[in-house]
Amino acid sequence: MPSPIVSMLVLLAGFLLFGCRETPTAHAETRAPRPTPAPPQTHAPGERAREPLSLIPEFPRAAGGPFPFGAQDFSVWRARVPRIEEVEISSSLDGNKQRALFYDPGRPEPRPLLVALHSWSENYLQNIGIPYGIFAERNGWVLIHPDHRGPYRSPTSVASELAQRDVLDAVDYARRRANIDPTRIYLVGYSGSAMTSLVLAGRHPEVWAGVVSWVPIYDLVDWYGWLRANMPDRHYAHEVAAACGGAPRPGTPAAEECRRRSPRSHLKGARGRVNVYLGVGIWDQLVPPDHALRAFNDLAAPADRVPDEDIGRIAKTRSIPEALGAPAARPLYEAAKAKVVFERTSERATVVVFLGGHDVIYNAGLSWLGNQRKTVLP
Repeated sequence: MPSPIVSMLVLLAGFLLFGCRETPTAHAETRAPRPTPAPPQTHAPGERAREPLSLIPEFPRAAGGPFPFGAQDFSVWRARVPRIEEVEISSSLDGNKQRALFYDPGRPEPRPLLVALHSWSENYLQNIGIPYGIFAERNGWVLIHPDHRGPYRSPTSVASELAQRDVLDAVDYARRRANIDPTRIYLVGYSGSAMTSLVLAGRHPEVWAGVVSWVPIYDLVDWYGWLRANMPDRHYAHEVAAACGGAPRPGTPAAEECRRRSPRSHLKGARGRVNVYLGVGIWDQLVPPDHALRAFNDLAAPADRVPDEDIGRIAKTRSIPEALGAPAARPLYEAAKAKVVFERTSERATVVVFLGGHDVIYNAGLSWLGNQRKTVLP
């Protein structure tokens, strides 16, 4: 028989071994279940991930912006975009030396190219193009701002064959200097160069992933008549005649030449092939809003075209017929105090009419371009 001391030691050992054992759930640390990892983001075959854009909210619009409208000063460009360069490009048609501004972010991966064109009366140094340079710098885009034969007042300018080729030569120059993504070559024009941008969209749809055209001229012959009737003291009508070889009255060689330079003769070539964005102020007194609406109709499916009688009413009354409906609010236009009053999209084209005049709403166009990719092969 074991002694009382041995029995006491056995009981104490049992108590220590079993009575003090921690149960699995009594004091175990409570942890939240690990979150399920998000599946990797996928994209359509051949599609790159969309890059977030840094817009330029400090530049809502061109009219009334921080730069004098007709200013042309390279030092102002340099102050805002320090790495912008002034370059020279030889024309592949006549050897003319074209001046241009060029910005390359210097990134090794393929980058978007923004081709920005100066307006009717200015040249490649036009300061209202500076916001495009700032945008390119912020987003790592390549920018080229070509002269394309300078102000629109001579036969070699005004969307001539030489001027069109200058823009294409500028694209080729940028491709040689920088690593350009061929699915993201963009063109933006304003006023006279909006006309040129639409001609290039129709004649060279294989180049462009997106074209933005602010307050474009659709038909030089019609515009000449408008200018003579409504702005006889302005210089534009004289410059149209100088470019086309005379007053473009119906049936004249000058009228035929003006039509050859107008989007109405070429834009249908872009239908279904190029993403095109048209913006126009309903109160525009220089280029009436019917020009942008007629351009849209060349690009739209038949069922989506704006009826001719509505276009005529908009041009005459500067108001939108109720039958055309009310558009959704567009924050980038609202920020520019340019409320959208009409918008329509068809095929690859969008037209926007806003409360404003002869203007550029920078961020609306740039935001739209950032979403465009070339999906139609040559």
